[in-house]
Amino acid sequence: RFEAAEPPMVTQNGRSNGHPLSIMVKDTLTFGEEVEVPVDLVVLAVGMEPNNVSDLAGMMKLPVGADRFLQEVHPKLRPVELSVAGVLLAGTCQSPMDMGEACNGASSAAVKASSLLARGYVELDPFVAEVNMDLCAGTGSCVKACLQEGALHMVEIEEDGKKAQKAEVNPALCTGCGACVAVCPENAINIKGWTLKQYEAMVDMIVTEESAA
Repeated sequence: RFEAAEPPMVTQNGRSNGHPLSIMVKDTLTFGEEVEVPVDLVVLAVGMEPNNVSDLAGMMKLPVGADRFLQEVHPKLRPVELSVAGVLLAGTCQSPMDMGEACNGASSAAVKASSLLARGYVELDPFVAEVNMDLCAGTGSCVKACLQEGALHMVEIEEDGKKAQKAEVNPALCTGCGACVAVCPENAINIKGWTLKQYEAMVDMIVTEESAA
């Protein structure tokens, strides 16, 4: 790495070492040490910047990294998958890459998509949100906090002869993240298999054990 004020210098190499050019640079990683690198060829490449996909990322709630490229789940284990289920990555929307890398990414995404389609069905996570209609006040806070588009929506039902707005979960889209549980003012939402009372009991037990110690 180098400072912008002190860019590398490329000079013709007068030495008989088989390399026609030399690059002189002050390396910031070694505290400004001057490094000379003999080379055969110097290629200048323009930095690649991502296109503005903020509208798409906002609409589909896609994760974006600090460099403004779309961010995969894991660069080694799940390199073409996003945290949004069913959306795959390929090409330079993910990071700067050459033609070969882009083709490899596209091939990986195609294989992943074909494996999902060939199965013929999708396995759903059993731990999804569920709404207690008796407690739901229809504030809509859960819908605003939901991280998965369409997983929560408001429906109109008749209650005691009056129409009321209630939250309803689409289990096929819900990922069980619990964002809706945290914001519900009436504590009307739980994750199947884990209720708020269970969490409270665990916290009380932890506090009791720490106090006893």
